[in-house]
Amino acid sequence: MDREFNTVTTVRPPVPHAPWPADGLVSFTATAVEVTADAADGPRLLRAAARRLCAAAGPDAVLGHAGGELTARLEPGLHASMFVSTDMRHDTAGPSLLRLNLRLSGRGTTEPPAASLDRWADIWHRQALSAPETDRVAGELPLMNAAVARLRRAKPLAGSAVLVTGHFLTDLVHLVRCLAELGAPLDAMTVLRKDYAYQWRHRVHGHLEEQGVRVVDATDPRAVAEHTARARRRGLRCLALDDGGYVAPALLDQARTRPCAGADAGEWTGVVEQTMSGIYKLRGREAELPFPVFSVAQSRLKGRIESYWIAEKAVATALELLPALKTEGQPALVIGHGNVGAHIAALLTQRRMRVAVHDADILQLINAHESGYVTSRDLSTLLTRHEPLLVFGATGRTSMSTREFEALRRPAYLASVSSRDIEFDLPALEALAARDRTSGPQARPSSRTHTLPGGVDVTVLAGGRPVNFHETDSISNLHSDLVYAGMLTGACAVAAGQAPPGLDPAWADAVLEESGLLQDYYELYGPTATAPPWDVRGR
Repeated sequence: MDREFNTVTTVRPPVPHAPWPADGLVSFTATAVEVTADAADGPRLLRAAARRLCAAAGPDAVLGHAGGELTARLEPGLHASMFVSTDMRHDTAGPSLLRLNLRLSGRGTTEPPAASLDRWADIWHRQALSAPETDRVAGELPLMNAAVARLRRAKPLAGSAVLVTGHFLTDLVHLVRCLAELGAPLDAMTVLRKDYAYQWRHRVHGHLEEQGVRVVDATDPRAVAEHTARARRRGLRCLALDDGGYVAPALLDQARTRPCAGADAGEWTGVVEQTMSGIYKLRGREAELPFPVFSVAQSRLKGRIESYWIAEKAVATALELLPALKTEGQPALVIGHGNVGAHIAALLTQRRMRVAVHDADILQLINAHESGYVTSRDLSTLLTRHEPLLVFGATGRTSMSTREFEALRRPAYLASVSSRDIEFDLPALEALAARDRTSGPQARPSSRTHTLPGGVDVTVLAGGRPVNFHETDSISNLHSDLVYAGMLTGACAVAAGQAPPGLDPAWADAVLEESGLLQDYYELYGPTATAPPWDVRGR
């Protein structure tokens, strides 16, 4: 997809005796959001964006028109000018690239607080995707379309208030669209926003809100209970498509700490979980589950196909985040030899690094050893002896803490491939550091370098968050398509009440492999691949 926006702050310095501009305003910030749409839609889109700003500003923000631009006063001393421009095209076929431009100005040279400017820019960029853009996204997700085509007639989600934990990528827009086509009411849907700096995050947010979907921060401790209460008022059962264990553990915790809240969990049909970090949070608590958990995370579909794409993206991004270093011949360490970690180790070997592997699971460790990697039962020993330049954490849990950091003998770069920032114990690293954390002198500004006692620099790439999500749209829509189609399939199976309470990976595998999804994948990408027999609307 095209880039989302660019923000430039330009405060004019005061010039003695210089005349004021004719309108008395000094520009502070200019920003634009790009939309692929018909040129004739430009004025309508601009007016809708302007009304969105005014609604956020309150009743005093009166929308005006001057000099071919829309204008509004957003707050005391801060004025908005808005206009639309169109890229010049040599051909007239197809939609145009429109720019919805916002200029924030004020009287005087004192710039408003950055938080204020950021707030208005954020609202401006919550521009819903246009019809050409949503059709483009849908065309990149043929497996989801095929799954909906198979399942839509029965409207299996018609009685479900769906909660989705989502990365704010464009594929999330189509996932919500597919859920609605399967019967899930949009005005009873909640999306928990995972806080990553994705390129299209603002536009995805705005699109969901325009569809009537409630958007809540994933870390909000009230989100699950509030969704349950909303569903109860509508007479709907709750169902979640989760990414990282935000739902089922929260319901179990509520039932354990507040017995009166145990009824909330009873109002849930079930949960579809796509990450191992979410599954790990349920270890030892499976017997407490009052509903089934459909584990896409442990499925053969995800482990054997998607893992390579994640690993490839993680390795490429981590190497881009490093300073100018020659990595060939240098030592690397992969912690976790599961589906993703095994692919990372192989990719680093292909890049001619000397790779060591550690895994707490002895079978995985034996597998790594017999695959030719340097191994040890003790991670600290391996860190000391192998002296890795680059360390990947791919366990889905905390893999390095004080003892492991103390074992480092040379400058090292840490790259997480786990959801959120759990892979490395960052508070322990900060406590151990001899100096306050600073931006690394050579690494990207988003990375942080900690100097340990003895002078060893440890740089945490991407602030400890997954490198495959860093300032990028992670894997492409064509790659996320398979797992999202599996989640849709799982959601319909859960809604149909096909399994008893608990966590049964074999059930999820059976449902996925009997659904026709893998046959679709093979026909689409196999040796006799042909164009899919469904259009972008899934018909």
